[in-house]
Amino acid sequence: MGALLNALSGTNVIPLQGGLNGELTRHPLITILDDDMAAMIGRFLDGVEVTDESIALDLINRVGPIPGFYLDKAHTRNWWRKEQVMTSVADRLTYPEWMRTGKKSALDYAKEKMEQIVSTHKPEPLTAHQEQAVEDVLKEARDYYRKKGLIGEEDWQVYLEQLESPGYPYA
Repeated sequence: MGALLNALSGTNVIPLQGGLNGELTRHPLITILDDDMAAMIGRFLDGVEVTDESIALDLINRVGPIPGFYLDKAHTRNWWRKEQVMTSVADRLTYPEWMRTGKKSALDYAKEKMEQIVSTHKPEPLTAHQEQAVEDVLKEARDYYRKKGLIGEEDWQVYLEQLESPGYPYA
């Protein structure tokens, strides 16, 4: 709800994707759940398109309001696809179907999606130029915090050891 209110007010930054505890913590499952929320908020912000095409008065006149049946019309299918938000983890089953299929929660679906992403993701390594750009930013930050006295000598020594570890920067 907070994200929707931020979006409606026109704010530039909407804390949402994966944040917990006042954005102090991040979790991949929350990121996946929030992705659905962001899609829904984005669709809401798009609003309703009111044009001759979207209103389809010609179709209404052809089919008629009573007993008009529009679900088998190409126009209805095309606009349905455009207007819907197809969530990736929210369950859209009816209650009886949900009961029959194991009562999976959105969190269950998010766990499955996270496991699928983790098992199939093949990240591309950074180029040498990109690696150097990251190192330049880190060096600038180190120098800044050292100059300001925000990193004590003991913390600095631990940090230097980590820089030399074989697993850097993931040590």
